[in-house]
Amino acid sequence: MIGAAILAPNRAEAAEEENYIAGNYVAGSPRPEYCSNNDAYRQARALAATMPGAFVMRGRGNSMLPLYRSGTLLVVQPVNYTELARGMSVVFEDEQRVITHILVAKAGDGWRTTGLNNRRHDFVPVNAGNLRGVVVAAFTPLDGAIVSMR
Repeated sequence: MIGAAILAPNRAEAAEEENYIAGNYVAGSPRPEYCSNNDAYRQARALAATMPGAFVMRGRGNSMLPLYRSGTLLVVQPVNYTELARGMSVVFEDEQRVITHILVAKAGDGWRTTGLNNRRHDFVPVNAGNLRGVVVAAFTPLDGAIVSMR
């Protein structure tokens, strides 16, 4: 019984650590499923087809490492701005591009976001006008890729 009491805090700490990446709360962001390239596309499209307005997009860049690597297929579900919560991965637009980052904190002009691999928060806040949706699933194709496991 003493052994169980000693292990319990470690399990709780490990579970809490899983909710954070690079000091950012990510509990509302789905972890990717790793699969073949064909399976990634098939699963992403099939899931999106079951949700009204959902779409699939392919992430590009390293700002969301280590959660989503470049090439990850994201299933994005449109939501009402009032449904957003800290730790969700959201897709939004700035004047030049579409961005997928983590919601960090709500401010007067919208939500602050950041890429997990970025040093500072984004300059453009997420608001009802530029929100495209939240990431509800992620599929990372592994064909020929080298992946390190932690």
